[in-house]
Amino acid sequence: MPFARLFQLYSTALQRHPWRTQIVTTGMLWAAGDVLAQRFEKGPFDARRCALTAAYGAAFVGPFGHAWYLGLDRAARALFRPGSAAFVGGKVVADTAVFGPLHVAGYFSYMTVLEGGGMPEIAAKLRKDFWPTFSAELTVWPVVQAVNFKLVPLEYQLLVVNLFTILDASFMSWARANDGWFPRHFPGLAAQFGVQAHAAPRTGGKGGGGS
Repeated sequence: MPFARLFQLYSTALQRHPWRTQIVTTGMLWAAGDVLAQRFEKGPFDARRCALTAAYGAAFVGPFGHAWYLGLDRAARALFRPGSAAFVGGKVVADTAVFGPLHVAGYFSYMTVLEGGGMPEIAAKLRKDFWPTFSAELTVWPVVQAVNFKLVPLEYQLLVVNLFTILDASFMSWARANDGWFPRHFPGLAAQFGVQAHAAPRTGGKGGGGS
């Protein structure tokens, strides 16, 4: 089967060149996620935005994620019995509390800078969209990671994360390109939390990035 063959190729590459494999595959998956996001937006395809998104996945998420999950497993094994509820729960809590916020804030900051923005623009983006985006991530990733840490062998846990990254990257890319998305798309919930609507989605970043 093609899938079995592809999985074998991935496993072999991961064993021989773990860092390189994670960097390349993560960049490709983030690019795929941005393509999905742009199709959802139904505007003209922005190749520059897709390339920048892929570069973020390859340069930051790939190597940092690889180091993070290996280090997280070592730390959890030093504190808890492998496979126990405390072992899995501790990894989920640490992943959610540390990697999650850095992931959201890092991506928004990275894309804002490459679109020509500075600290004021980064602060404005994080103020408008960090908590709604991070909250949305919390509805998915803790469950995914609980199953991942419990059932999947360590050497393939990053593969599971990368497969879900296609959808996650799509959402993150869409959230990045649509400032103030939460109050516009969920006005009822936003009103309950006192979140005010902001300007309409960008139609082009300072560097040509938005969609």
